[in-house]
Amino acid sequence: MDKKKVIIISVVVLFFIVVGVFSYKLIMNNDDFALYTSQEYEDVYNLKEDIYNLSFIKYELTTIAQKYENGVKLTYAKYDINENSKTAKFEFYSDNYGEKNMACIVTIWVNIDEKKVTKIKYEKGNGKRISGYSTEINISENLSDYINPKENLQITIRNQDVILMKDGQKLEKEDFVKNVTNNLGTSRFDGYEGIVTEINSNNIIFENKSKNRKYLIEYNNDFKCINGRTEETIDFNNIKEGNYIHTFINEKGKMISILSNISGEELKKELLKNLTIENYIDINTAASVTGKTINIENSNKAILTLKVQEYIESQNIKSEEFEVKVELNSDTDIECKGLQKPKIEDLRDVFLDIINVRLDKNTINDEIPVVTWFMSSNGN
Repeated sequence: MDKKKVIIISVVVLFFIVVGVFSYKLIMNNDDFALYTSQEYEDVYNLKEDIYNLSFIKYELTTIAQKYENGVKLTYAKYDINENSKTAKFEFYSDNYGEKNMACIVTIWVNIDEKKVTKIKYEKGNGKRISGYSTEINISENLSDYINPKENLQITIRNQDVILMKDGQKLEKEDFVKNVTNNLGTSRFDGYEGIVTEINSNNIIFENKSKNRKYLIEYNNDFKCINGRTEETIDFNNIKEGNYIHTFINEKGKMISILSNISGEELKKELLKNLTIENYIDINTAASVTGKTINIENSNKAILTLKVQEYIESQNIKSEEFEVKVELNSDTDIECKGLQKPKIEDLRDVFLDIINVRLDKNTINDEIPVVTWFMSSNGN
C-alpha cells in the first residue's frame, strides 16, 4: 500500500473516531438518548408494621425494595391522607455504582388502610434520567401524630424534614393541633400529656413542650376526670389554663388526670394525700419522696424526715420541696432489700435515698402522720 493511501485511510479512521466521540458525548448529554430502564410491577405485599411509624415501616419496605435493586435506601416519602383514601409513596434511591452518573430508584406505592403494597416501579440509568434524593431518611417520628379525623393532609419527608400541607397550604409542625378526643391512649401506661394552654367553648388545647406537640380534647361526658394527686373526681369544666393533664385508659374507661397549678400548703396537702394511695390510677403523678434522716426513739417508734416533691420528668415539672416528719411504729409494714423481716431498730443503717412510703389517710392532718408501709432499696 502506497503512502498516499495510508494517509487517506488514517484520515478516514480519525474522522470516524472524532465523529463517534462527538456523537457519544452528544447522546450522553441528551436526556432523550441517556441510558434508562423502566419497569412497573403489580406485585402485592401485605405489610405487618405500622405504616405511619417511619422507623418500623422503613425496615420492612427496604427489604422489599432491595429485592429489585441491592443497596437502595429510603430517601423520600409522601403520604396523602383524605377521608375516603389514604395512600403513601416511598422512594428508595442509590447512585453507588462506580459508573459515572448512574442511579436507580425503586418506588413503592402503599394502600394505608389495607396495609398493602399496590405497585412498584423500577428505574435505572443515567443520572440525567433518574431524579431522586440521596440523603437517607433516619427519623423515628410517628406520623399519625399529625393526622386528624375528616381532615385532608399531605405529609412529605425528605432530608430529615417533615413537611405538612393542609388544604394546599403549608402548616408548620408546631402549629398542628392533634385531636385526641377519640384516642386518649391504649392503657394506663400510654396516652397524651401536657400543659393546658387554651380553653374554648367546646374544647381544650394542651401542649407537650418536650415533644413540641399540641393536642385537643373536645368536651365529652364519656371522660372521667380525676385530681391526679388525690384521685378525687372533678368536673371537666373545672380544667384551667396552666393545669397539667394526662390522658389514658383503664378498666374504668377514658381517664383525664389533672394537676392544678397550686403551691405552698395547698400543694403540700395534696401531695400527702397522694402518699396515702395504695394503687395509683395514674402512675405519672405519684409524689416523689426521699429520706433525709431517721431518729429511732425505741424498738417501737422512729421519726423519719422526708423530702416530698412533685416531679414529672417528661414535662420537666418540678415543684417546691416540702420537709415532712412521719412516724414509723410497730404496726408499720417494713421492707428493706437484703434484710429478712426488718424491725425498726434495723433501720439505723438503712439507705434512705430510694424509698417509698404509704401514709395512714386518717393521720395526714396530724403534726406527724403515721406510716403504714415503708420500703427501702437499701442502696441497691
